[in-house]
Amino acid sequence: MSKKVYSLFIFFLVFSSGFAQNITSKGQFLKDSVQIGEPIEFALSIKYPKELELIFPDSLYNFFPFELTKKIYFPTKSDSVFSVDSAIYYLSTFEIDSIQYLKMPVYKVNEFDSLIIWTLQDSIILQHAVESIPDSVAMVTNTNYMEVPMAFNYPYASIALIILIVITVILWFVFGKTVTNKIQIYRLKKRNLKFIETFDNLVTNNFLNTEEILILWKNYLEKLNGEPFTKLTTTEIVSLLKYPNVETALMAIDKNIYGPKDDSLLSDAYQTIKDIAQNEYTNKV
Repeated sequence: MSKKVYSLFIFFLVFSSGFAQNITSKGQFLKDSVQIGEPIEFALSIKYPKELELIFPDSLYNFFPFELTKKIYFPTKSDSVFSVDSAIYYLSTFEIDSIQYLKMPVYKVNEFDSLIIWTLQDSIILQHAVESIPDSVAMVTNTNYMEVPMAFNYPYASIALIILIVITVILWFVFGKTVTNKIQIYRLKKRNLKFIETFDNLVTNNFLNTEEILILWKNYLEKLNGEPFTKLTTTEIVSLLKYPNVETALMAIDKNIYGPKDDSLLSDAYQTIKDIAQNEYTNKV
């Protein structure tokens, strides 16, 4: 509300009251018509002897058929005898009555009770968005298929996920150890087959390369048993494995690595360490 409109409103109130020794209240809409949901201003003012205490309605008041959006209070204007209070209430309506009415109370506070001073009832015209409804409406037929995406059901999905987790945990407790053992055995078997294949190829194609064959054997046993065979001496390996022919086989291999080549005992030595590797694999499985 502009300052000019507010000043005219106060002037009209003071002029119409004629400085009478009474209380004069006035309430009116500042527009003649409104649409559904559109804010409309309702001006409320009262002139009263300055020694009185008056209270305007607040947000707890029932403004039916309107709803309060906000309100603005203006400072009290006083002379030597009278005071003038005024406020603007911003209202909106969602009722469909063509003419809607409103009057507002002002409360005069006494020592033990209060007195209600009502404004005159004011009205406002509702502007309908649809002026008239035809007797019949032409319907448009559309039989084209339109695919509508299905909404994802999060509650059901969450329940299904929880059930799946519970089943997985139960299966793991029941069969987890068995499955783990089978996986471990499968890996050991695969590694053993790879060792035999590589070992036989070296013996066949590179018979005198005793050092490479011995390193292959030590690496395999180290991965199989977890013992550091690649860092142990022959004496330490003999003490660890405790096989009857292991010392003879390893000494024959060492002799060909560090001394003159003598392949007469290598075939038996190779077969011995291969058999030892297979025995260790069998014990592991």
